[in-house]
Amino acid sequence: MTHTPKRFFLFAALLAMLCAPSRAQMSPELWQTDIDVLAENLLAKHPNFYTNHTVEEFEDTIESLTAALPTLHDSQIVIELNRIIAMGGDSHTNIEFSAYAKAMHRMPIQCIVLADGVFISAATAPYKDLVGAQIIKFGDTDALDAFQRISVLFGYENNSRLINAGSSYLPLLPALAAVGLADDFNADTYDLTIKNNDGERIVTIDCTIPESRPQWVSFAQGFKNGMPLMYRKSHGNYQTEFLKDSQVMYLAYNKCEDAKDFPMKLLSTFITEKSDEFDARRLVIDLRFNGGGNETVLWTLIDHLESYERFKAPGDIIVLISRYTFSSAMSNAHQLKDRLGAVLIGEPTGGKPNHFGELQSFTLPNSKMTISHSSRWFQKVEGDPDAVYPDLLVEVGSADFFAGNDPVLEAAFGYQAD
Repeated sequence: MTHTPKRFFLFAALLAMLCAPSRAQMSPELWQTDIDVLAENLLAKHPNFYTNHTVEEFEDTIESLTAALPTLHDSQIVIELNRIIAMGGDSHTNIEFSAYAKAMHRMPIQCIVLADGVFISAATAPYKDLVGAQIIKFGDTDALDAFQRISVLFGYENNSRLINAGSSYLPLLPALAAVGLADDFNADTYDLTIKNNDGERIVTIDCTIPESRPQWVSFAQGFKNGMPLMYRKSHGNYQTEFLKDSQVMYLAYNKCEDAKDFPMKLLSTFITEKSDEFDARRLVIDLRFNGGGNETVLWTLIDHLESYERFKAPGDIIVLISRYTFSSAMSNAHQLKDRLGAVLIGEPTGGKPNHFGELQSFTLPNSKMTISHSSRWFQKVEGDPDAVYPDLLVEVGSADFFAGNDPVLEAAFGYQAD
């Protein structure tokens, strides 16, 4: 059985909802009530919403939206609410607007930033031949510049989060129009400049809402040598495998949450017992797809490894991190390094070690959209670094990504301590 990488599966599932019927337009008066509730609750419930903008800037943005309400479509208003929330600069604070996304015109593609550019990683069946193509321009704007432009619509703390979240917003026509990357929020088509084996050319993408559920083709369907380990093990809270050829005990820690049928205490014992049985030379803990949860869950394993005689030399424990390593997972990465001397390999994490978190939520009364927001500040390390950085940076380029190679794991296999 093969498994499509979950971050693309979830995105495709969101896009598939576009076949649902459109919502009825809400009146400006109802939207105004929602805006008032949003502003009041953000300021009252968030620990410090004014870290990136002043009170005056926040109030001016609210007033500008209020004045424009009679002229805006619901989808435009929803995007502008994203802009307001993004002013807090907190990647934990956001709006769940998938119900409104159903009625948004959008490009039926998924994109990703790799070491050598921006690429199409998934597309609906009519555009399957574009999977693997490099995006040179969104409209008339260079692809990487487009990520910078779209970043005003979501909270982020570093470049890793910017390119991660930006990939989800750039296909949305109302988002593109809100930042001047498209002329019409409701356009039926959009032009991309792409580059593939046929050279560089402009392609016109159909952005209309499909009448039936679309069939999606992801980059993973092009793998010729089977699904790589990191994707095969990316589902569930955690999974293990002993890799005989490299004598590595591999742990994919995908979610900071105890598994009811196999709690962390049992997993910790299992890892050390099997490491002894197979004479493992190295433990690799993969946090690349871990978006957070309860950071204390992994402490059981860390405590267990502290009193375990194997894996004591430099490089015996390696932790893999990426732009998707977020929240509690990035705290765990730092703790593994600090307490066990683990070597971090991969990309910088998707957030700052010191960050807002501990999510709470409230619902807007008329649109019924849920706002998740931070309720606490976490000071984890000295200073104010913008990410947990790897000891060994390994960036993935398009050739490896689309071939299903894993240079990050290969670097872990071949790591030699100084």
